[in-house]
Amino acid sequence: MSYRTVEVVLENGHVRSPASETLPAKSHALLTLLDGAALIPASTCSELAERWMALEMLSPDEANSFADDIERGFRSTI
Repeated sequence: MSYRTVEVVLENGHVRSPASETLPAKSHALLTLLDGAALIPASTCSELAERWMALEMLSPDEANSFADDIERGFRSTI
C-alpha cells in the first residue's frame, strides 16, 4: 500500500484542499484532526523548542515515509 500526506481543510463536514493541489475523486483516507491550538505559531524560540521536545518520535519507517513525502512534494513544485 502506498500513501501520501496532503494538507486539507475540514469545514462543515466537507474536506477540501486549501492549495492548488487537487484531491482524488474517490479514495480511502485516514484523517488526523489537529487541535486548533496546535495551529498557533510559536512566538519565541524557547516555546518552539518546548513544542519540539513534546512531539512524539517517528519510527524509522515512518520517518523515511515522511521524508519521501517531502521530497515528492518538493519535486512537484519545481
